[in-house]
Amino acid sequence: MTAVDDVVAAFSAAGWTPLVQQSVHGGRSVNPTRVDLARGKQYLQLLVYAWKITSEGKGRSGDNYRIQTTRSHDGELMTEPPRLTLGFGVDDHRGVLAVFDGWTKRATGGSSSVHIKRETLDRAAEVGYADQPPAWDSRAAVRVDAVDALLPWIARQRDRRLTAVHPLDHAVSGAAASITCDLWDASPAGWLRPKDQLLLADASGGRLVDGSLWEIRDLAITITKPGRNPRRAVTFDCRRYGRVHASAAAPLLHDLAGRSDD
Repeated sequence: MTAVDDVVAAFSAAGWTPLVQQSVHGGRSVNPTRVDLARGKQYLQLLVYAWKITSEGKGRSGDNYRIQTTRSHDGELMTEPPRLTLGFGVDDHRGVLAVFDGWTKRATGGSSSVHIKRETLDRAAEVGYADQPPAWDSRAAVRVDAVDALLPWIARQRDRRLTAVHPLDHAVSGAAASITCDLWDASPAGWLRPKDQLLLADASGGRLVDGSLWEIRDLAITITKPGRNPRRAVTFDCRRYGRVHASAAAPLLHDLAGRSDD
């Protein structure tokens, strides 16, 4: 069985019927696979990547774990609307599935790692479910016999997203703005999609650059530093959605200032 088979089997055991399990590229190349699941009036349309969870690689200290995101195609992790792209890690030892948002990690490299804390996996094995902040780069983990506990987390990945970002550069013209942000270390900018919203913060994340709430109309990713592990930036084409007071933005600024390197 492949790791994708393990994911589908966990949902099947919870009463979900797999209507579709179709490799995008055919043959033995299962990453990614279209997976449609139904149970009563519930329906999930997913684009699934799945791998086995392994220990941290060379150069990393500690006793946490990772999902090595190898795939059967070049370039970014795929998106295929209306499907939601999810990356799963299978922890056979604990009987746990970990999951991350494929959009956030789409441009991190063809064999990059998504890191999972040991305590997240241990907690899921103990009580059935655990998640790992921050919201803009979340992981969740669920025991395979309690997979329904993952459904609220999956549903939240479809919600409109709002966060503060630190721009490398930005230009405002009337009610429009072009905003460029670094994607290094999966910063909040990597989480944002068209129709999502953002605020601009200074380099410390402590205060707003302006008082506008911006809605993303379109975005483009560029490589700013070529090499084996190229550095990337994203440029957002935005329109002004409204205004926001600094006090209302405080929680988002706090999240930005406390961003993680995982």
